[in-house]
Order: sequence, then C-alpha cells, then structure tokens
Amino acid sequence: MYRNIKYVFTAVIFLSAGIAFYQCQNQGTDKTPDVSDIAVQVHLDRFDQALFALDTANIEAGLKDLAAKYPDFLPFFLMEIAHDETNPNESPLEAITGFVTAPQVRRLNDSCQAAYRDLNWLHRDLEQMMRYYRYYFPQKPVPRFVGAVTEFVGDAYAVNDTLLMIGLDMFLGENFSGYDPQYFPRYLRRQFQKDYMTTKIAMALSSRIAGPPPGEKILDYMIHNGKILWLMDRLLPSVPDSIKMGYTREQMEGCYANEKEVWARLLDMNVLYQPLNNKNQKIVMPSPSADNVFQEAPGEIGNWVGWQIVEAYMRRNSDLSPGEMLNFKDSQQFLEKAKYKPRRVE
Repeated sequence: MYRNIKYVFTAVIFLSAGIAFYQCQNQGTDKTPDVSDIAVQVHLDRFDQALFALDTANIEAGLKDLAAKYPDFLPFFLMEIAHDETNPNESPLEAITGFVTAPQVRRLNDSCQAAYRDLNWLHRDLEQMMRYYRYYFPQKPVPRFVGAVTEFVGDAYAVNDTLLMIGLDMFLGENFSGYDPQYFPRYLRRQFQKDYMTTKIAMALSSRIAGPPPGEKILDYMIHNGKILWLMDRLLPSVPDSIKMGYTREQMEGCYANEKEVWARLLDMNVLYQPLNNKNQKIVMPSPSADNVFQEAPGEIGNWVGWQIVEAYMRRNSDLSPGEMLNFKDSQQFLEKAKYKPRRVE
C-alpha cells in the first residue's frame, strides 16, 4: 500500500492548488517510455467463477478439477482464505465445502459477479502495465493473475514471483454494506472501488519485487516504501498520484504545496532514526492521519516523502536500473546520495 496538514496546509492549499495539482498529476510525463512495441501475454483466470460453479452435491470431484487447473493457487487459497482457523484438523475438502456453502460468502460472490462478471477492461489495463513491467524488468516472467473472492482477506497479493491474486470483494465500492466500519474505516473504504484495482495490483507486484524493509528505523521504511511507490509510478504512469497514495485530491495537493515544511518537520521531530513504534507508525503505516507530524497530515506521509527521495536519487543516477536501485539497501547512504532538496511552491 498516505492523508492534509492544517497548520501549513490550509493556508497554502488554496493559494497553490492549481499549480500543485498540475505538478502531481503530470510529473511523470517526461519519464514514460514508449512500450507500444513490447509484446506481452497476460493470463487473467477467474478462480472465483470456477469455485462457485462447483456442484455442491459433489464437491470432492470439483476439488480435483480445481487442483488440476490451479495447482499453484489452490493450496494457497485453501490455507490462507478458505481454512477455518478454529479447526486445525480441517481437511481441504472440509475447508472448500465450508467456504462455498456459507450463505454470507455466497452472497458476497453474488455481489462480486454483479460488479465484475466481465473483466475485459482489467485485462487491457494489465496488458499495458505488463508492457512497462517488461521494459523495466526484461528478465522477469509476466505473472499470472487470478481473480478470487476472499471474504475480505485482501485486495491484491503476490502469492509468488509468477502468481498474483486479486480479491474482487475488496473493490465493491466504499458504500458496500458488507464493509463493517469497525474494521474498515472510511479512509480505507474510499479505496475499495474499481478505480483502485490496478493500483493495488501494482502495489502487490512492486512490494514483491522490493522485498522486506532493510531495517526497523522510520527512515528504512520511508525509503523502502518510497521505492515501492517509485516502481508503481513506472508501472502506472498515467494513474494520478492521489490514487497511488490513497489520498484525496486535496490531500495530494497539500503534500506537494508543503513538501519543504513536511521534511523540515520530520527532521525537527528527530524521528528518522527511531525504531518503528506505536507513537510514530502513522508516518509510514496506514492511518487516517499522521497528526504527530501536523494536525491533519495524511497517514503514511513519510512514504510520500520517501518517494520524493527516491525520485531525487534516480534523477542523480539515471544510468541505474530499477534492480540496482532496489539493491542499494543502506537507507542513510541512499538519503545522502539522493541529496534530496524538497520543493516549495511559491
């Protein structure tokens, strides 16, 4: 997988909104390669439809067919999604039977089919994304994509290097009645819609490529998550930054309008070299706000700053491949070599 900064933001947003919004929506126009001649073959399988087409009177035979068609995905689905954690001795047949016959899951699947019976549009989006993927990572295989109903387990997840799951039930619209506000607050539900699907897929793929953070300091997370956002930006150059960050348009404008103030505040807090803890995790973890930075700063604003640091680093090292950039794990040296100087909109 970022929210307004009232002290500084409110005063500046309206003065600089047009300039800042133009910057954040168009900053990638000079870094978008021509990939029209790159051929890719994208496979988008509908595990969701195959699963709920099983004959509930003979699920055992259907399970064998699923195992033959989805030998790499079915074990993951059984263990991570269908399995009843309260029953450690549950068999695969019991797990799949319990999942597909549960009334609430069948209703959820009905909602997914009503919204996404046809995913041709997504297939086209994935083809374009994979052209960029092949451009930046020519040696990596194009992953296979599998649509699933997960009962709210996840939106997109890279099962391995060649398989990525898309949880269709996490894109049914922010007002979908199945999203319990106790577990899914509004800042998250805003992203549970069709416009975010390719972004969440790009995030899952980029996170898989980037691997885990190199350390536990806030700076480690900022740079690491900034690298993920940098990769997402290359895979989806035409998607607005606000979508990539999960911000509203106004929040995104505020970030660009107040970049210098945000960086100064992070330095003043002496937080960069602190280990991740309950007090500072809002800076780099999903949260409605990072009010310890500024009263209404968007959550994960440190990741956005990390993205700007990575951009600065790559501008100074334009000959490096994405893989070489990702392999530079020393966050302090990365920051020093980036020579990051935040912009200020006048």
